[in-house]
Amino acid sequence: MVVNTLNGYLIIQAVPAKSAQSAPQAAATTARDAQRLADRSFRDQIREQVRAGVAQGTGRVPVSPTPPGTQRTFTIRGPNGEQTIIGMPPASEIIPPQAVDISIAFFVTIAVIIIGLPLARAIARWMDRRTAGPQIPSGVSAQLAQLNQAVDAIALEVERISEGQRFTTRLLSEQRDAARQTLPSAADR
Repeated sequence: MVVNTLNGYLIIQAVPAKSAQSAPQAAATTARDAQRLADRSFRDQIREQVRAGVAQGTGRVPVSPTPPGTQRTFTIRGPNGEQTIIGMPPASEIIPPQAVDISIAFFVTIAVIIIGLPLARAIARWMDRRTAGPQIPSGVSAQLAQLNQAVDAIALEVERISEGQRFTTRLLSEQRDAARQTLPSAADR
């Protein structure tokens, strides 16, 4: 089993204060100056690319270059004048590519389920209708109902006839038994 972990990192630098008043001001001015220089060089790069595109006569604006400082930094000043600088890497370095693949696969799966489930139900219903067989017309079903009632009536009449035959058979057997008892037997003569 392979387990990939997310490795994030922070760069923390502690800058000792020289004096309570001058350290924060000096750090702020150096940070502002560095940012101004970076902004100015970035602006110059964009200008040169635009000028080069116009000079070539293409009429299209080239893609801007990436800013020089891709790492974000945060400066925290303590109550005693100490400065802590925290650096954060860009998001592309923090998020592993496997997490992006998993999230894309999740959303594709959800889309397939949303679209595929109604399609599968429609296909199943279509297949059921195809294999159900022909429907019986209403005239034929009425005739079948009438035939069913007739067969039930015949069955009832046959039951009555058989009951009458049983009754007659029982009466005849009782009369024979009574006649045998009244007739003298051959041994009595």
